[in-house]
Formats: sequence, structure tokens, C-alpha cells
Amino acid sequence: MTSTAASAATPAQFELAEGIIWDDRADLVRWVDIWKGRVHSGRLHKRLILDVTTVEIGQTAGAVALAQDGGLLVAGARCLVTIAVDGTISYGPDLLGARERARLNDGSVDPQGRFVVGSLALGEETGTEVLLRISPDGSIETLRTGIRLSNGVAFSPDGLTIYHVDTLANTISSHSYGPGDFDIEEPWVPVLADLPHFPDGLTVSRDGSLWVAQWGGSSVRRHSSTGELLGVVSVLATQASCPAFVGPDLDTLAITTAQEGLEDWTDASGAIFLASVGASGLPAPRWQGSTTSPFWHAEKEAHA
Repeated sequence: MTSTAASAATPAQFELAEGIIWDDRADLVRWVDIWKGRVHSGRLHKRLILDVTTVEIGQTAGAVALAQDGGLLVAGARCLVTIAVDGTISYGPDLLGARERARLNDGSVDPQGRFVVGSLALGEETGTEVLLRISPDGSIETLRTGIRLSNGVAFSPDGLTIYHVDTLANTISSHSYGPGDFDIEEPWVPVLADLPHFPDGLTVSRDGSLWVAQWGGSSVRRHSSTGELLGVVSVLATQASCPAFVGPDLDTLAITTAQEGLEDWTDASGAIFLASVGASGLPAPRWQGSTTSPFWHAEKEAHA
């Protein structure tokens, strides 16, 4: 097993940083600060992330994804939000319906260009959270129910397996995946359970390893696809929230952390960390919908 220490690449200034991703076209690191509703972008320079710019969407921002047209897709509080290249922000329809005390949380674009995103309860845990898949045309499928707190979503290098974190259940589960229909009758299979700390965001490296942020555990754990512990990357922050491979060669592990819930901390909680870990990631798939004319624009026109 390997042990690596990550170093802080930004000031410790983010309340709940999450959803970090590498934008290979813009050569930028992008991430969100959830409660502040901010989408951040920064330039990678050696071991630092510099020139950070911010877009505020006016509601929680659970995750950010890249779009094929160069814009960004964001998991808003209860809807999808697009940020076009020219900066125009557009808000989609409510995706959570009657579930009033819930919001969207972490999500990722799948290899087919659809967005997979889950929910969490605002307040007491319900055990009824969902994992949704939204296609570029606006069609919505429920991939999983009965979740306690939906978090990280990632895919195997061949795209044939989806991995999903249920933070409060302390599990990472897998399910077969592909371009066709999702088999909701097929059970989700636990790959990891009873981790030392709550699993949060995760990513998959080129070799198929799972990299799992440990909320409360000051680390990211690397596991094989069958669950074997292969390594630990430590951060000087209690609450590691999301890992991703960044940089032109996708060979640097970036890790977001959070200040949320902490009191009188003396570490670098709220910073973004970077580490060389001897592994590389895969390019992030892009949302195949438009950010200048997203599907909800067409829906409005059809009902006009």
C-alpha cells in the first residue's frame, strides 16, 4: 500500500468545495462551493491553482460538468443550471417534485453525454433519496431509490459499470451500465462498505482504481475495483470531499475540502490540495445538451 501527502494549492477559503473537474479545452480546474452557490475556475501552475474566477448561480451548486458546446452544466438546488460560453445563466425545471426538503447534490456526465445526479435531504435523513439520469432532450430516469445521502458518481474506464456513493450508508455500490436502457430490476452490488470515515466524492483512474474522499478522515483512499485498499493520500484538512485527476496529462490528483461543521480548526480545511500519485485519470465526458438553448427552452416554446 502506498502513502502520499497532498499539498495545499489554494488558500483555505472554501466553505464546502466539491465537484472538482479538469476542463481539457480551457486548461482550467473547475469546482463548486456548494452553499455559496459558486462555480469556480482556476489555472493550474506547478503546485498551485491561480487566477480563480467565480460565477454565482444564486442557489446551491452541487456539482459542475463540462458541456460539448464549451459551456458548463451545474446541479442547482432542485434543477439543472447552464452557464453558456458568453456567461448567460439559464435555469431548468424542478426535478424533485413533491420532495420539498431535498436538494440535488453530486453528479457526473456519463459516457453517452447524459447527466447522472443524486439528492440529499435538507434536515433529517429520509432514506428516500434518488439517483436521476437526465438526457440532453430532457427525459428523466430514476436509476436508484432508497438512498440515504447520494454523493459521488463515477464510471469504469470502459463505461460498462457505474459506481455510486451513499454517504450515510457508508457504501460504494456498482451496477452494470451502457448506452441502452438501465435495468432497474438488477440490484446494486456493494463494492466497499464500512469505511473508516464517510465516503464522499469519488473518481476512477485509467487503471480502474476507485479514489474515494473520506469526509472526516483527512484523506482519499485508493481501492481496486474489487475493494482492495491500494493506497492513501492524506490532506491537512479534516473533511476531504472530492478527488479528480487534473492537468494536461491528467496525472495530478486534486482534492477539495470543506470547512462546513468545523469549529476552531487549525488545519487547511477549505483549501484545494494537489498530489502526484503515480496514476492518471480519464477525460471527463461532456454534456451533449446545449447551454445556449437547453432543452427547457424548447419545452417552453412548445407550450407557448
